[in-house]
Amino acid sequence: MQEAGERPKLELVSPSAAGANPSSVSIQVGQYSVELPEGVSAAEWTLEKVTIQNPRIRAFLGCLDLLEEVLDSNFAILHCSPDRLAYIQRRVAKVASLIRSEIGPMLKGPSKVPPLEAARRSAELSLQTLRVTALADVDRLSTMIKEGHYLQARKALCISIGKLHSFLQDTFGKIMAGDPRSIHDSDYFLSRRFPRDIEEAEWLHTTVDRLYGYLRRLGSSRSEQLAALAERLRNEGTVPDAETWRDTRFLLDSLLEELTPLLKEILAQRGIRFDEMEMLDRYAIDLPTQCSIVLELYSTAHELTNQIMESEQPVQERIDELTSSHRILGQRTAKLIDDISHGLEELSTFVPIWLKHIELRRALLLRKIPEEG
Repeated sequence: MQEAGERPKLELVSPSAAGANPSSVSIQVGQYSVELPEGVSAAEWTLEKVTIQNPRIRAFLGCLDLLEEVLDSNFAILHCSPDRLAYIQRRVAKVASLIRSEIGPMLKGPSKVPPLEAARRSAELSLQTLRVTALADVDRLSTMIKEGHYLQARKALCISIGKLHSFLQDTFGKIMAGDPRSIHDSDYFLSRRFPRDIEEAEWLHTTVDRLYGYLRRLGSSRSEQLAALAERLRNEGTVPDAETWRDTRFLLDSLLEELTPLLKEILAQRGIRFDEMEMLDRYAIDLPTQCSIVLELYSTAHELTNQIMESEQPVQERIDELTSSHRILGQRTAKLIDDISHGLEELSTFVPIWLKHIELRRALLLRKIPEEG
């Protein structure tokens, strides 16, 4: 795998010239003077860099490049053609093979640099988990596709790709953070992948932050009002009156016209992981469906009331029929409003936690950008 750009030459710099700790050694990386950790000689770092670290960087970048070719959105993978599905499966199998054959062995050699050694050990532990989860699932994908279990294969691919990409990106970011050269000699930050990762992370963060802002503007009082309304409808056995319905209608319209498009926009992004997509997809389907049914029930109740009141039945019969209809429609409306209320509560709890996780991913990408850059 080719390196992204020519590497700057490393030159030994005396501690006094570099203004460093007398017991440490500095090396020159391009225009930067980089101090090695105490006790690490330039010769030791050069040997480790050439034999382990640089090949490890190239292995990670190679896997990221291969995975990038099939890093479609989860929605796209769930609906792609069988030929595209088979192609994605082959690419993912190749990445899994390279993780086992190249990255795995390169994570075994200990590092002389303490931060890099800590990152290596963390990566080893992550790889152990990956072997029994995503890598094992990838091994079963070919059989699933051959046997025609396409839906299972699509879901497994979404989950596997997300786990593989998370492992490669997060682990590589930590390893590069422990590299004494930091960003100054990192192929990743010179590659096509970095700006794309940044763009996707920023887009996902921006849209989820907009979702969080919408839910905050909505406020917990909205969910509480819905819960109170549902309880009132059950107790009174009727449908909402015109004044109450005006506020409810405004909220339901807002959920349909603002919340639903925002959820769908987030679902279409490549940066969203499968478990996040699965959870969000439920809200994107359930909430607008429930809102539409509530609106339709109220409209039905209004039309039914007019028909009953205009009929030629005796007054008591009309009252009895109206009471019975309102009780049935009111109970059904109360159940749906309860569901909407619970959905908003769950979404309001999930989104800020999710946003913090996205911020951590984004910070991992951005943390090593030098201020002068």
